[in-house]
Amino acid sequence: MDGRRLRFYSKAISEPVKILQISDSHLYLDDERGEEYREFSGRMAKAYNSTKNFQTGESTNPIEMFKAIADEAPSQKPDAIVLTGDIVSFPTAAGVDYVLEQLEKTGIPFYYVAGNHDWHFEGMLGSERELRDEWIEKRLKPLYPQGVDPLAYSVDVKGIKLLLVDDSIYEILPKQLDFVREELASGAPSAIFMHIPLYAPGRSVGFGVGHPKWNADSDGNYKIERRPQWPKEGHTETTYAFRNELLEAPNLLGAFTGHIHSHSLDICSGKPLSVAPAANDGSTLLVEFLPFKD
Repeated sequence: MDGRRLRFYSKAISEPVKILQISDSHLYLDDERGEEYREFSGRMAKAYNSTKNFQTGESTNPIEMFKAIADEAPSQKPDAIVLTGDIVSFPTAAGVDYVLEQLEKTGIPFYYVAGNHDWHFEGMLGSERELRDEWIEKRLKPLYPQGVDPLAYSVDVKGIKLLLVDDSIYEILPKQLDFVREELASGAPSAIFMHIPLYAPGRSVGFGVGHPKWNADSDGNYKIERRPQWPKEGHTETTYAFRNELLEAPNLLGAFTGHIHSHSLDICSGKPLSVAPAANDGSTLLVEFLPFKD
């Protein structure tokens, strides 16, 4: 791990692959299409609006930084761009339009998985599963490849299978677990991209997929985010099984997530669990999968 670059070497990799990971840009753009939802978007429309460029320390904002990332992307020559959630701060049509405009001009294939803020209107009635489904369909769908299941899909990039799984409610659904099992059963070298990190021992509850203390007692934000409190009983068995499947899969190269807004790398059962920095200050992560030679 070297600054904004993570290199991974494996004998399972036949040719170099570069993935530019963008996470947590938190774009707050809005227009008349969001006017009727302002009571649900007001707090997040004001969040993260002023940031400092991670390189220069100069004052900037997420909109300028996203454009700068897109402008720089071709010079890094990635094989694909993967967006791992919280690209917008709430389901804003103007924000999605801006993301598409900036990414399409790069000429680089891009793939997206949602974060918890992308689809969340604070205080809107409905379960998190219902609201996620609703606002993926109403706002976020243009960001996905045509015809995929937004909750779990895969793409092949030069022999590496990228698995994109939506864990933005901190839980994994049975169909997502089945998807991962089926994809990993192929034996192809694979990497999983999600928004919320997998639990790593010693990490906070924000590393929440499979965290043993993820439950109502540890949920300090549900009131300010105006959403249902995490369940008293904690994770489902499906979520724990999902994490175990990933850590035990011999052909999984690693897990690549965001959410925490700080770059980190843990190794669990020999698997790198990488968290990308927040892009609202211009940060990205260039993940390079490289052939390993003795």
